[in-house]
Amino acid sequence: MLELEQARQRVAQLERHLLATDDNQQEATSQSPINKDLRSLFESSEDLIIFVDLDGRILFVNEATTKLINSTRGVSLRAGIHITEMFSASEAVFINHSLALAQRGKILRTNYPDNGREYAAIIQPVKENNRIIGVSIFARDITSTYEMQEQLHRYEQIVSSSPNLIALVDRNHQFQVVNDAYLEAFGKKRRFLIGTHIKQLVGEDTYRELTEPILKRAFSGEHIQIDQWIDCTRIGLRFFNISYHPLRSQDLQPGYVVINANDITELKRAESDRQRIFDLSLDMLSISSMEGQLLETNPAWTRTLGWTKAQLRKKNWLDLVIEEDMESSKDVAARLRCGESVIGFENRCHCKDGSIKWLAWSAYPDPEYKRIFSTVRDVTNRKRMEEELRQLATSDPLTGAGNRRHFIERATAELVRCRRYGNHMALLMLDIDYFKEVNDTYGHNVGDEVLKRLVDCCQEELRETDIFGRFGGEEFAAVLVNTDRTSALRICKRLLKAISSLKVRAGTTTVSITVSLGLTMHQADDSSIDVLLKRADDALYRAKNSGRNQIVFN
Repeated sequence: MLELEQARQRVAQLERHLLATDDNQQEATSQSPINKDLRSLFESSEDLIIFVDLDGRILFVNEATTKLINSTRGVSLRAGIHITEMFSASEAVFINHSLALAQRGKILRTNYPDNGREYAAIIQPVKENNRIIGVSIFARDITSTYEMQEQLHRYEQIVSSSPNLIALVDRNHQFQVVNDAYLEAFGKKRRFLIGTHIKQLVGEDTYRELTEPILKRAFSGEHIQIDQWIDCTRIGLRFFNISYHPLRSQDLQPGYVVINANDITELKRAESDRQRIFDLSLDMLSISSMEGQLLETNPAWTRTLGWTKAQLRKKNWLDLVIEEDMESSKDVAARLRCGESVIGFENRCHCKDGSIKWLAWSAYPDPEYKRIFSTVRDVTNRKRMEEELRQLATSDPLTGAGNRRHFIERATAELVRCRRYGNHMALLMLDIDYFKEVNDTYGHNVGDEVLKRLVDCCQEELRETDIFGRFGGEEFAAVLVNTDRTSALRICKRLLKAISSLKVRAGTTTVSITVSLGLTMHQADDSSIDVLLKRADDALYRAKNSGRNQIVFN
């Protein structure tokens, strides 16, 4: 607007050079109202310049105006036509009103939009000898300036309405701009803060120890960001993320620093709560890289496994896994690297003291941040209880041998494999000879010890792949896996010999036992394990009736 006013003054200086026009329009249009030098000056201007007489007819229009009107409105301007011919009907009303004001000696300043552009115009009277002889119209394209003003206004609105505390300080560390949130936080009036030194607000100690060094760095061109607790007068103690951003002037040197304080108190408190939960959790919580390197572990890891936080940070979680569970654990690690979550995976891991614990993992990868978040629970006691329950459900409580139901389940599964793959399979049943007399003579405690020693002896003589169980009382059964008749008979003879060598102490004497044994082989037409058990039981019956301590094959 300053440039526009200067131009208006220049036009005023040139008014005396305009020539008077008479009432004859033909004469007005045939004579030039401006001398050659002024015409050259006006024609070279990029601004829009129009002179009209008191009737509103054009005396002079420069080239910039002619080109613009011709391109935007399709009107060919020339001296003699009425100025309203270049405007619409509604615009013509405004132009006629403006000309009337100018003819009465008024000066009109206005902005108007045209074809997507914004113009600032001055409409004023042209005088000669203090007599108004016409009207001049001077207009300048201020679109870029107008847009900048609009943008600045929007910025001002954003800054004013921002919940962040925003201030502008100069090189003397005095406030030049503060937004409403800043005033509200400290309970100050704008007139109090503007021009005030920042130490009057933050205090001498804080200014000297923190604020002044930061501002010096910012005015040297450095962009600084810090987190800081600030005791605000109105809203109390709050935690802010504060940025100090240098604002450069035309000489490219920072003339101001923008202070932008974002209140992150709730986030800080939430982080503190999460950290407290992280530290106090009974579960083992961890953050690892996508490759499995432990980056952060909570204290539960040390309580559970014994490794310190520093020792764990140097490890990949796979380094803790026992060899037997390594293959399945590596499969899980590969799935996690591919972004797949894993829930409820269980494996065994080494403790620092050399013991082993069962762990249950739930892990959630975040490929964007290249992190894996895991919750790990010590399930060693649960596993131990499950094993105890399994033993109770599948084992004879006195001897530890498999019970009848568990034996039949495993024997049936082995029979299915034999029929599928054509393997050999032998089944034997044995019974302690004269066991009732042992109980009657030496008591049930000795009888129980005989049963335990018998089971230990059989499990030592049989292979790990064989199936052994107690059917009840003094009767036992075994499945000899993938064993032909010759091998089965050899094993049975070895059992007879080993059992007959057992010595069980009963007071001052020792007790020896023998067993009778019935043996049968799997046949192609055996439909179930019950068929083999029946044949073996028949063979056992014949062995007992034939004098005991012998093998009968059926």
